[in-house]
Amino acid sequence: MSDGSFLSAGVPPGGLHSREEIRLLLCWLAANLARPLTEALAEQVFAGEGFTNYFEYTAALHALLEAGQLVMAGAPGEAVLRLDAKYARAAEELARELPRRVKERALRAAERLQAQDRRELENGVTIYPAGDGDAAGSVGCYMTFRQGRGADMLMSVTLYAPDRETAEAMRAKFLENPGRVYSAVIESFNA
Repeated sequence: MSDGSFLSAGVPPGGLHSREEIRLLLCWLAANLARPLTEALAEQVFAGEGFTNYFEYTAALHALLEAGQLVMAGAPGEAVLRLDAKYARAAEELARELPRRVKERALRAAERLQAQDRRELENGVTIYPAGDGDAAGSVGCYMTFRQGRGADMLMSVTLYAPDRETAEAMRAKFLENPGRVYSAVIESFNA
């Protein structure tokens, strides 16, 4: 715990232990992601992917916002973090102090999470109970898988799952690659 904070406890090996490193990586990510860095995505990357713990991340973010180095724009929950232009060059220079593998890992994690968010936005799964349950009290679920939205809807399929756990596993698998399900359905008509 290089900055002396007890809040760095629980940070896994390879994580960031100083608020300065967290601030540098946060600015570097905001400057280097092709798509905007949302507040929710930044939290997922830093606290959810093991770069630091939630308390250190929020303290670093708050310091950057207070200093005006990062600017938050948009509605809560959808707010986008932007690096103030006058700090962009300094952030790039200072980020050289961070190990390249840490920056690359953070960038890959952010891009993966952005792609996942995009797939979930463009494709959906609705899970709802199938009825009153069987004699043992378990309730199956119906699941409607949707690929596309509105006028761009390619497919909507409803399936049955024996329980919520199975339905959630199927949901996760579908959202990994929605096109695979669509291709399988189309291919079944070509057989």
